[in-house]
Amino acid sequence: MPSSPVTHVNISEPEIRMLRQRLEVEITWLSRQMEELQGAELDLDVSLLQTYREMIYSRRALLGRIPR
Repeated sequence: MPSSPVTHVNISEPEIRMLRQRLEVEITWLSRQMEELQGAELDLDVSLLQTYREMIYSRRALLGRIPR
């Protein structure tokens, strides 16, 4: 299957910085939520824990694709 073409979008430097900062804030928040969930031991919601992991992973992947 051929790979899809890469599309570049013109975004200003301030917008890029804001997006990077927003993603970093979300990653930090999700990480804290995940830590609190893991610390709760009783009634550990494994599906919610996996959701947090996937959300963190996807935000880190996006962050890695945004120019610095």
